[in-house]
Amino acid sequence: MLNNFDKVLERDGKLSELEQRSDQLLDMSSAFSKTTKTLAQKKRWENIRCRVYVGLAVGGGLVVILIVLLVIFYWQSGGGSSAPQAQDSGTASGPGD
Repeated sequence: MLNNFDKVLERDGKLSELEQRSDQLLDMSSAFSKTTKTLAQKKRWENIRCRVYVGLAVGGGLVVILIVLLVIFYWQSGGGSSAPQAQDSGTASGPGD
């Protein structure tokens, strides 16, 4: 009987130690959960920021290409006709006339 009583007390001590460990694990898991949520949110914002920068870079590149194409077409259509006119006017009123 005394042996059984000692075993019950020993078991009670082990149960209370197990309960303390489980409480510690619960606290640690809550802290881990909070950390993972904040880290996931931080990474999500970094991803969004990266996508915005890439979008701005692509948009800027497209604007530069558009400007270059507009300048090329402008010189071919309207601006290019002024250069031959200067040559024609120079030959028409040359020193030999």
